[in-house]
Amino acid sequence: MSRKKVAFFGPQYGMGGAGRVCAAVGKALAKMRYDVDFLVDGSYSEDSYLEEGLPDNCRVVRLTEADYSGFGYNPVGFLGLTFYLLKYLINENVDVLISNLTKFNVISASASVVQNSVGVVLVEQNLLRTKLTRRGHIIPYLVQAHYPLADMVLAVSSDVRKDLCENHGISASKCRTIPNPLNVQDVVSKSIQTVDHDWFQSNIPVILGVGRFVEQKQFSLLLEAFERLTRRREARLVLAGDGPLMDDLRALAAELRIDKRVDFLGFVSNPYKYMKRAELLAISSKYEGFGVVVTEALACGTPVVSTNCPGGPSDILNDGEYGELVDVGNARGLADAMAYTLDDPPDPERLVKRARHYRADKVADRYAKVIDRATR
Repeated sequence: MSRKKVAFFGPQYGMGGAGRVCAAVGKALAKMRYDVDFLVDGSYSEDSYLEEGLPDNCRVVRLTEADYSGFGYNPVGFLGLTFYLLKYLINENVDVLISNLTKFNVISASASVVQNSVGVVLVEQNLLRTKLTRRGHIIPYLVQAHYPLADMVLAVSSDVRKDLCENHGISASKCRTIPNPLNVQDVVSKSIQTVDHDWFQSNIPVILGVGRFVEQKQFSLLLEAFERLTRRREARLVLAGDGPLMDDLRALAAELRIDKRVDFLGFVSNPYKYMKRAELLAISSKYEGFGVVVTEALACGTPVVSTNCPGGPSDILNDGEYGELVDVGNARGLADAMAYTLDDPPDPERLVKRARHYRADKVADRYAKVIDRATR
């Protein structure tokens, strides 16, 4: 059987979260029966982790020396990247193009009109409902006009798929749910690194929050829930992340008089060592696309409590089977769920077993079936 050639598109690949998804899937596919190209732009750095463990039949292809990493939805950026993508597709014998993130998906669908011999698979990471996410109103129109041109559209969670089919005109027969992969081995190996933090050496339970300090993640709710928790038991809260709401959250912690029990670590390159030693990971989001931090915590054997927000957490936790789910915005419910989990934690091995469902090789098997279907 001849090897098929697959290209993963998006100049951010190898650097951002979506890039990590495609890097993991692409490398796993390369170990099967595919040749894989990762398409990048001038912003790509050769010291990227994408280069680590790159199979012989994988290439990193620079479409252009220009930097398109911050073009947003600028028409000039769209036209420029469409031109360079088309130039690559015309010169290379590609069977299937796999695109990731909305703006790159729109470009890929546009290119497929010209180079229609290439199968196109779009991967949507995000919920696109404007009322929920407050994204620009132009995005739904771009999605509705371009996504139906693709051979297949992949959603990273059942809620993302439902949103695409019900609100953005994607045919249910062309839309499948395939979760983001997790490099379980990498998470486990990094989780055993030493933690230089006194709180993780004491008997007082530590609750961990990880993510960007933005409105979507609703860390203010977590602080309010933690304050309620401390009324009934001793605990500490460690927040790993950064973002525009950092100062507001610090002020809220002081206002709630829990600032001595809350530590803001800032951005950390290895959150897994903290996950491994925390008694609990808490997620307070209004919505998620997938919620990879949930699978990462499970891989560390760490219990998870999450809001039952639109997106992936309920999929990963199987509607509460592997972790408590509470209503979005319910600080009392989140506090109760944290207290319950601290008092009666689940078996860590059971959580790790659940995380293995998201191994890159298993996810790549599902991508392979889609690639075969999309090949023209």
